[in-house]
Amino acid sequence: MTSGGRALGVALAASIVACSPRGAAAPDASRPVPTAGPSRPLDRHPAPEVVRYGPSAVRYVVRRQLHIEQSLGGTPQTQDLGTQMFVSATITGPADTAGYPATFTIDSIVPDSGTPPPIADSFLRVRRLVFTGRVAAQGEFQGSVVSDSALARNLLQLLGNFHDFLPRIPRDGVRLGASWTDSLSSTQRGGSTEVTRRSLTQSNAAAWEVRSGTRSLRLDLSGTYTVSGSGQNGGQFFQMGGSGTSAGRAFLAEDGRFLGGESRDSAALTVSLPAQGLTLPVMQVLTTTVTPLL
Repeated sequence: MTSGGRALGVALAASIVACSPRGAAAPDASRPVPTAGPSRPLDRHPAPEVVRYGPSAVRYVVRRQLHIEQSLGGTPQTQDLGTQMFVSATITGPADTAGYPATFTIDSIVPDSGTPPPIADSFLRVRRLVFTGRVAAQGEFQGSVVSDSALARNLLQLLGNFHDFLPRIPRDGVRLGASWTDSLSSTQRGGSTEVTRRSLTQSNAAAWEVRSGTRSLRLDLSGTYTVSGSGQNGGQFFQMGGSGTSAGRAFLAEDGRFLGGESRDSAALTVSLPAQGLTLPVMQVLTTTVTPLL
């Protein structure tokens, strides 16, 4: 692999880690956040005072579109990658002090036709990969254990461990009009790569809407983050760092089910290849849409 190819591979790995399933980019009026299903005015019946997570079983399709730009020796390079990931999420009761027992199952991953064969092949090998843990009251998926660690290891940068698949809410539940801020730090390790993301996200319970035929509370999200890490790609050591901004929205049904959302995430990264004395600027934009299959 050429130095440019290695750098692009490194940037791809880092950028995937930099973005959670709900990650988003800085708001851009010329490029609106995409929608994933109609939201309609409410019919008239009393809304619950508080929405909390609880037992549920929902299947989702997670669509991700990643655009990467870098410059090597003054020559711009770009790459566009996309996937559809089919995920089943089951939360059961009763809860204890660690939260509700939960499983996230990746049924399959379908890469877009333009995905390079080595990457596409790794996606297509994924079948019934199960993550088992607990969902805390705030929505964090904790204590994740995966059914096939060898299969998951090289894909962890794309799959994550569903740590922040569900939107964060206050411990006591969320009410219409509530606003809150979450400060999160997570480290993901995949193969020989380790990347840490630290984020600050502001959330607002903006309105009741009908989403996928269900009365739902819309959460408007925005934030900033930093990312740093190192590892090896093609036998070559690299270091990377940078920062990004995020914006999006998520929907919680009145019975506590997560009904998906949309987001865009934009980051400016720097990838250093010490052995070659190269420092490469990388820009990436990730658009994510999570749609329930009800």
